[in-house]
Amino acid sequence: MRSKTSYFNPALYKKNLTRFWPLWGGASVLGALAPLALLTVMLQSGGFGRRISTPLEFTLGYYSVVTWFLPALSLVYAALCALAAWGWLYNPRSAGMYHSLPITRKGLFATNFLSGLSMMLIPYAVTGALSVLVSAAAAGVDPAGLLVTILCVLGESLFFFASATLVVFITGNPFAFAAFYFIFHFLAAGAEWLAARLMSMFYFGVDRAYEGVLEFLSPVMFLTRKPSVDASYRQIVTPDGWIDNGVLESVTLVNGWYIAVYALAGLALLGCAWALYRRRRSESAGDVVAVGWMKPVFRYGVALCAAFTGGMVLYSIFCEGFQTRTTAGAAPMAACMAAAGVLGYYIASMLLSKSLRVFRGSWKGALATVLASAALCFAVAADPFGLEAWVPRAEEVQSLLFYTSGLNGNSLHSELTDPAAIQEVLEAHRAILAERDTLDRQRLPEKGYRHVWIILEYFRDGEDESAGRSYSIPCTPALIEQSEALRKLAALAVSPAVQEANIFSSVYGPDQTSRLTGGYLSRLYNPQTGESDSLDLTAEQAKVLEGAIRRDIQAGHFGKTMFLPDEDYDRAAYCGQLELYYSLTSLTGRWTGPRSVSVYLDLSVYSTETVKALESLGLTDETHRLLTCAERDAVEGRLPAGLENPYSFPAAGSIVYPEAAYVYPGESF
Repeated sequence: MRSKTSYFNPALYKKNLTRFWPLWGGASVLGALAPLALLTVMLQSGGFGRRISTPLEFTLGYYSVVTWFLPALSLVYAALCALAAWGWLYNPRSAGMYHSLPITRKGLFATNFLSGLSMMLIPYAVTGALSVLVSAAAAGVDPAGLLVTILCVLGESLFFFASATLVVFITGNPFAFAAFYFIFHFLAAGAEWLAARLMSMFYFGVDRAYEGVLEFLSPVMFLTRKPSVDASYRQIVTPDGWIDNGVLESVTLVNGWYIAVYALAGLALLGCAWALYRRRRSESAGDVVAVGWMKPVFRYGVALCAAFTGGMVLYSIFCEGFQTRTTAGAAPMAACMAAAGVLGYYIASMLLSKSLRVFRGSWKGALATVLASAALCFAVAADPFGLEAWVPRAEEVQSLLFYTSGLNGNSLHSELTDPAAIQEVLEAHRAILAERDTLDRQRLPEKGYRHVWIILEYFRDGEDESAGRSYSIPCTPALIEQSEALRKLAALAVSPAVQEANIFSSVYGPDQTSRLTGGYLSRLYNPQTGESDSLDLTAEQAKVLEGAIRRDIQAGHFGKTMFLPDEDYDRAAYCGQLELYYSLTSLTGRWTGPRSVSVYLDLSVYSTETVKALESLGLTDETHRLLTCAERDAVEGRLPAGLENPYSFPAAGSIVYPEAAYVYPGESF
């Protein structure tokens, strides 16, 4: 009788399931708690239909779990199942015993993989079955949503368990498996973050963060962010005029096809795992890296990762305090990266050899690490892609956010769409870059200097994401006279387009209607009582003052105090404060009903039109006077109670700092 080769051993499969029943049994119990808890809540609320009335609402819950919780849950649970199915490979005796069984390596591979995958799927099956029973009893079952959910669970389970299986055959002990497994899933994101931080340290004004360029190589992050749930509702107006949330009409899993792509990638990883297992030696049990040709990759990979992370840490500890610029120096950073890289090289060598005696004859590898670390450092510092000098063309910019701080706690924040205003900002940006060597200073010999912040966020045509730059540059009266960039910033501060957007963009927008309802004038000095008085403004008075403010804006009167020294600012800035009340109505349905917003403005002697309007309306006179900060100090000898900080926030509403107009909605307080 001809003998047959079996690629699956039922006895070993059953043995694995019975041996590790606490793993999949405990996970099944934990998973069953979710549908049972939902059932309990629904029964306590007085019936099934009170909480969930349609099958689509259950589908919405399924898809939410798939997009938010399933990737992270599968990541952790797949590692546990892989250790249960393949843990015998990490013990020399167990590996020798399994390989002496009358089962081929193909049979061992297929049986252990299927048993591990079964341990992973059993808790999902239990949880899913209970969820379907609760759904059927409460509102029915949505077959399409249920099928999509099942396919998503199968696809992600296959991918994560296949990736865990591949890492099992790369390593030789469970501790190395845990480290390699999570590095495997997050290496691309971590490397991008490290590269971004290093560029931010080198490039003036560039503050790069993680942008997800290679996020598809970090599956958990990609599957959590890319697939999403799209639910559409039909609004219902009740007889008494209230708008109900509506009835759920459709639920769609957006970008769910990514899960299918990862499932196919899981099959490819499974093929790589089998190729490694075919040549795996039983004697490799206990090694950090069980594959011979991967050991140099591990050694130099650890060295370079240590060079990036450790180099930046060493530089911040030993070099950052001595630098005179805000950007890092290439030479000291290269030295720090080389030192950290050599340390990582020897740590990796000790782990591979399982010995501390790794120094003899290792100078070639250490030298290669030094050269590679220094080369990477200087390559990044050279800015081969021109990120530091990048300025977009005017025709590329659809809109931009422009923020700058002043010398006295004031600031302005504008969203600009006017081409002329955008061109002015671009010219100021180019002037800053042209004076990089002068403006990129961390310390100045002059006393009383301050740094001002300039933040630029460019939104280009057809793109939702922005490209930004952030500059912190020293500012003194002498520098303003010498620096073309600071003079352009001072000109932007008084630009009518910038100040119009700065003050009124939040109340006069294309998607809302605005109605001026009144106002409030505070901090008026009464020489008869020596105290501060306040006045309520009617809608008509507020309308007159709004017109005067717009005339001051067009004349370039607002923003003149932004870069004044302290003494000049105190002589120009009034302590009195003007508040305008607006009622906003949304034209796009972003909110229902009118919304109240307040705009606060601190005035100065330059806002002549507004001051004249206050006088003509009889709001300021001999008993209600606007005093500058210097005059107030001269009258009182000190600031009276309540005015110790002339830039303090009001109790509620939105505030505009002195000629700065940074508006906060009232609901945010």
